[in-house]
Amino acid sequence: MPHDADDRRALFQRVVDDIVDQIRTGKLAPGDVLPTARRMADTYGVASMTAQRALRELQHRGLTYAVVGKGTFVHPQAPERIGTDAAGRPIAATTQTPIISDNPALNRRLALYLLERDRISGKIVDAFMNKDTAAAWQATEELATLQQAHLDLADDLAAYEANLGRAAASEAPEPAEPPAPKKARRNPKA
Repeated sequence: MPHDADDRRALFQRVVDDIVDQIRTGKLAPGDVLPTARRMADTYGVASMTAQRALRELQHRGLTYAVVGKGTFVHPQAPERIGTDAAGRPIAATTQTPIISDNPALNRRLALYLLERDRISGKIVDAFMNKDTAAAWQATEELATLQQAHLDLADDLAAYEANLGRAAASEAPEPAEPPAPKKARRNPKA
């Protein structure tokens, strides 16, 4: 990968951005193994330490995970974490987690759903790390069942967001009248 002299990003950031783009477009899918730091350094024309820093940054962002002696893999939730689905299509803004301040019951339902989703996602990661395909499929099915069981939650969140938008528009203050022009001051020393 030739280096653009006008690109002011750090070299490791260029590598990170390229890998994120590959995840976003679906060239790298959840569970895919990334090249080693040495091979990545050769591919991108950077030092091995730069490639290692890029791999650490990807892991820090939660887009990859490493298995000692096995390699670095794309995290099962990487596409979701960068705002795309597994096929590389953008996720609609309504699928992002809202902050609900005035509806404790909806808050609780959302929190319980997210906790359970994260627990199941952890099972998927563990299965990938252990190369247990059967457990990975079982956990994936469990996640699909959870999502299906909570379709009403998605509908309630969408309705909440829609009503929030209407409430915010109706609560907007009416424009104030412009202030009256100030009278010119007289200079007492004149």
